[in-house]
Amino acid sequence: MTMLALPLGAGLSPGSSRPASASSARRTGGAKVLVAYYTRTGNTRVIARQISRTLRADIFEIATVDPYPEDYKQQVAVAEQQRESGSEPALAATVPDIGTYETVFLGFPIWGMTAPSVIRSFLSKHDLSGKTLVPFITHGGYGIGQSLKVLADHAPGARLIEGFSKQCDQERQTLDEVTGWLGRVELPG
Repeated sequence: MTMLALPLGAGLSPGSSRPASASSARRTGGAKVLVAYYTRTGNTRVIARQISRTLRADIFEIATVDPYPEDYKQQVAVAEQQRESGSEPALAATVPDIGTYETVFLGFPIWGMTAPSVIRSFLSKHDLSGKTLVPFITHGGYGIGQSLKVLADHAPGARLIEGFSKQCDQERQTLDEVTGWLGRVELPG
């Protein structure tokens, strides 16, 4: 059964405009954590690296065999075609030891009001049953769209918990907000 905890937080302490402290991040025992992410412009990579540094977690950049076009309009056309056809692009690599992780932070940008097809590919190639799945999502101002449904549908055996969503425009503010959010995440193990 998949659990959804909504809405996605903006990474701030309750009742405050300041980030919570990362020192309260609760990661006990030897639970292995993976940060997997797909990025187009680098915004999601910034957040992924902050999570990895803060939690001392392994990191994996998701890439496709055939890269998306660098031209934005061409990339949008390819993404729309993939979304409408339900196709999943081939991945350049997979995580060989996904079974050793208890928690997977999964980061991606919103494309066309949902997760990009490459995220469906990643979830189809990696069994996250019994794992905690924590999304971190970047967007251009329209929110997370249908992305949580994509995660729930493609990782039905995972425990999907509250994630992080950020309109990306200020890198320093983003890092502070991610650190504050991580201070409130309770990980198993």
